[in-house]
Amino acid sequence: MNPQAVIWLMNSRCNLNCVHCYASRFLGMGELSLEEKLKLIRELAEAGVRYVGLTGGEPLLSEDLEPCIKELYDRGVECSVNTNGVLLNEKFARLFRRYDVYVFLSVDGASREVHEGIRGEGTWERLMRGAEAVRREGVEFSTIMAISKLNYFEAGGYVELAERLGADSACMIPIVPVGRANPGIAPDVSELIAALKSAEEAAKSLGYWMTVWCYVPAKLFIDPRYVSTWADCRRGKVVDIDPAGNLLLCDVLDVSSGNVKMGFRKALEKYFESEHVRKVMNPKLKEPCKSCGLRDVCMGGCYARSYIAYGTFDGPDPYCPKVQRIEPV
Repeated sequence: MNPQAVIWLMNSRCNLNCVHCYASRFLGMGELSLEEKLKLIRELAEAGVRYVGLTGGEPLLSEDLEPCIKELYDRGVECSVNTNGVLLNEKFARLFRRYDVYVFLSVDGASREVHEGIRGEGTWERLMRGAEAVRREGVEFSTIMAISKLNYFEAGGYVELAERLGADSACMIPIVPVGRANPGIAPDVSELIAALKSAEEAAKSLGYWMTVWCYVPAKLFIDPRYVSTWADCRRGKVVDIDPAGNLLLCDVLDVSSGNVKMGFRKALEKYFESEHVRKVMNPKLKEPCKSCGLRDVCMGGCYARSYIAYGTFDGPDPYCPKVQRIEPV
């Protein structure tokens, strides 16, 4: 089995100290050398990987960013970069346009106050300049908001902001309480649902598109005409790689199997032979998942959240409204 997509935390450095950062666990971790990174890209292409999402850390801090995106481009692999936008300028925008890189721009609120409360003083203005730079250069981009107790109430305004900025879509993802994100800032299920319903209402009024990442149970209450969900993790279609080259069960879980330094195909074989991966891909579903109409699509929801909440990969997703017996309005 070969994955279609790879999410690659390509570096372990960042220029911010965000309060909700799951990737803070990787700060200071050793990174692959440029030679190892280019070899990995060649092996990914040979294995049939169609898409690589570059994240971090902050990818724009990496001296290896340009040679890596050029190699991906030359190998015909679609590429995106997820950035906090602070360093994003015309130089990077031209680079991304040259190599057809899609940009995901982190925007954690509809206002300066809320965004800077999460990401730090001075980040808002630089983020807005970064968004203007990619828009001016004609680089395609979307925004991404990590939903927490600190910003869920601005979800509708966030969608409106994304539309004004010229983003293709407004993406949203619930935070996971790992790394620097303490459980106290994770939204409860009612707050998460309120955020998504508010965002959905804004999307409908604008005729705009939004996407929910890593939360398939959202299909139970969202309008598919304006809102899509994305999560193929349980089917082996997506593999995460950390800065040191370890294949991760999920980038929010410290569970790895195989390292790309042994060669991507060998690492992938070891990954799919892992007991953890087998459990993730073949969950033993219980109620309410077992009798749910979304069972074959959702497969118990986010196994990382399930593992953190219940100590099992079998689900159910603790954010599922059926688990919490909440009827979205």
